[in-house]
Amino acid sequence: MFSKWIARFAQTGILAGLMLAMSPAHAQYIGGDLNLDLDQDRSAQFLAGDVTLRGRVGGDISGLAGNVDITADVGGSVQLAAGDIIIRGTVGRDVSLAGANISILADVSGGADLAGADIRVGGRIGRDLAAGGALIAIDESGSIGGNMDLAGSEIRMSGTAQGRMKGRARTVIIEGTVAGDVELHAENVEIMPGAQIAGQLRVRGPNAPVIAEGAQIIGETSYEEAPFSDQRRARVYSGPRVSDFGPPVWAFGTAMGIAAFVLGLLACLISPRAVSGIADHFRARPWASGLLGLVLAAFLPILLVAVFVFLAITVIGIPLGIILLFAFPFIMVLAYAFGAVVLGDLIFNRSGEGIGLGLRVLSFFLVLAVVGALGVVPALGFLIGSIVFFIGLGAWTLALFNRNPRLVAAERNGGAAI
Repeated sequence: MFSKWIARFAQTGILAGLMLAMSPAHAQYIGGDLNLDLDQDRSAQFLAGDVTLRGRVGGDISGLAGNVDITADVGGSVQLAAGDIIIRGTVGRDVSLAGANISILADVSGGADLAGADIRVGGRIGRDLAAGGALIAIDESGSIGGNMDLAGSEIRMSGTAQGRMKGRARTVIIEGTVAGDVELHAENVEIMPGAQIAGQLRVRGPNAPVIAEGAQIIGETSYEEAPFSDQRRARVYSGPRVSDFGPPVWAFGTAMGIAAFVLGLLACLISPRAVSGIADHFRARPWASGLLGLVLAAFLPILLVAVFVFLAITVIGIPLGIILLFAFPFIMVLAYAFGAVVLGDLIFNRSGEGIGLGLRVLSFFLVLAVVGALGVVPALGFLIGSIVFFIGLGAWTLALFNRNPRLVAAERNGGAAI
């Protein structure tokens, strides 16, 4: 009865998941180096080496890559983690970027959160700008429609800002226009000829600001002598940091699904009888498989450390312990793959008899696709993925230490197992 209930529930999930997976809301691109020329209303997501994107994207752009070069009209937001990032064209909403070298030459309607080493803004940011890096430069062509919160080793403000400016850096140079107040905590501050500050200028640091002739400061100028330290700067800065950025959830889910499919496919090809035994154990004891997998997952870190210490006692065991550490991630992914295999077997093999390689591969691929599609809902995706992992780990463990229940039943009946 429990197996039939799981089969019906999973069949419903298969249909819903396939509908979600085939939804036109997102287009995913995975590969080495991608050269994309797009004209689409959907969002675009990518996981690749170097990406060059041209054209039009009506939705959002998000991805993880080595280097990204975008010249496009984007209707939504842009969220990227890469090495070098260049954005040209237009962006309809916000921009969130983490990388080594970041250049924004686009017309961004929303705000920008930037974290990197070398950050340059040469386009228009419609709202607030928050940036953290080594060098932060607002070029002459750069325009900020809102407030600026900047933290770095060196800040160069040569463009225009409609709001206030807060900065913390070792060196701050202003030669552009700021419509609001300017509040700086820096070791060295230079207000260059041609600079215009419509509000107040407040400076804290070990050295008084150097204000050149020709600089225009409408409001009051004040200076407070105070020590400057990079450590304090790191504590009080509230803007974005590189550690705040990471690859999107879908990238982890896609990579996990691909790895699980490859390892599961190899297992089915190399040892189809063993894989069938894992499926039979889950079919015979579904509750035991899930609960055993949950318990093992809870104690796996302790078991791993204990086994490694035990092996490290002997000279021969040291390389075995190192191999175990490297093999551990593959074992976890393989357990996840076995969870998809047994669920696929339960759904598509209703009779409980043996199935061919083609149907087994197709069934567990569909299960992985559905779980991956449900991953767009973070809490639900994590829950379903964990259940699949627990089931696979438990069924695999039962198969390692027990005989195939179908073979045992066949021997009791005096016949041969199919």
